Amino acid sequence: MSRFGETVPYDSTAVRTGWETLPEPVRAAVVKELGGAPAEIRMAGSGFSGGFAARLTSESGAELFVKAAGADRSWALAAYRQEARVNTALPAGVPAPRLEFAADFDDWTVLGFEAVDGRAPTLPMSPRDLDLMLEAWAQAAAALTPAPQALLGLGVTAVPIDDKLRQFTGVAAGRTAPFFVPAPLEGRVDELAALESGIDEAMESDAVTHFDLRPDNMVLGADRAWICDWNWVQVHSPWFDTVCLLVAAHGDGHDADALFRRHPTAAGVTAEELDTALASITGYYLGESAQDPIPDVSPYLRAHQRWSGLAAADWLARRRGWS
Repeated sequence: MSRFGETVPYDSTAVRTGWETLPEPVRAAVVKELGGAPAEIRMAGSGFSGGFAARLTSESGAELFVKAAGADRSWALAAYRQEARVNTALPAGVPAPRLEFAADFDDWTVLGFEAVDGRAPTLPMSPRDLDLMLEAWAQAAAALTPAPQALLGLGVTAVPIDDKLRQFTGVAAGRTAPFFVPAPLEGRVDELAALESGIDEAMESDAVTHFDLRPDNMVLGADRAWICDWNWVQVHSPWFDTVCLLVAAHGDGHDADALFRRHPTAAGVTAEELDTALASITGYYLGESAQDPIPDVSPYLRAHQRWSGLAAADWLARRRGWS
């Protein structure tokens, strides 16, 4: 139990379809690439999407980490197809499992990645685990600045910041129903909306960012980390993802302010810009956590969003001197 309630077991959040439920053409494509039928199937315990994800090992010892999704999980299908496009265009300096193959069918897609030797992060995070994740992101951000032409050529661009990162603005204007906020944020909707108003300027950059950086989108090895799930990449400020990652660190009791200021991506970021990001992240998580559960995704999704929103709100309130 943390200050913000029960922590989410990030290594066992997934509810996934099994190997035997995949269409025959999908399984045949995997068997061909693996060099034989899988003798061992280790389902991925982390994640929220509900798509198939597992480490497969053949009798010969060949291994692949395989993802697959069909039209019944359209959000996962679109994400996996985008990830296949992006992964092959990532610069060599980005620490990400590399795509070995991808195959598309009428309403299914299947991806096979190198099977890196690691584990899903869990809470509480050790300082060592957190350092490995921050180092991996520093390496990735450096390789993605300026925006690589290969990614720009795919159409990766600066997508306008949408209302999901302007939840308090919507509440202040009466367009969005009010949602729960912790006591230090009560009565501060206008102030939070004013902070959010700077998000476009704060996010301006000539770099590419992951835009969904969380501990559960990483794999931890003995002495390094890999970053996964590159399906939301956009041309925006990489430091925003550093804040997103450190929200979990703050909730876990680490000194997020100090860790942020030591990170290479934080160079030149003002205190107000950091607070702007935290206001947007807080509103996003708490606003989304108030929504109904989504069918066929992890039942932990809303709990993850609420815990993360409370952690972000607490970090912001401490920085602003709100009590």
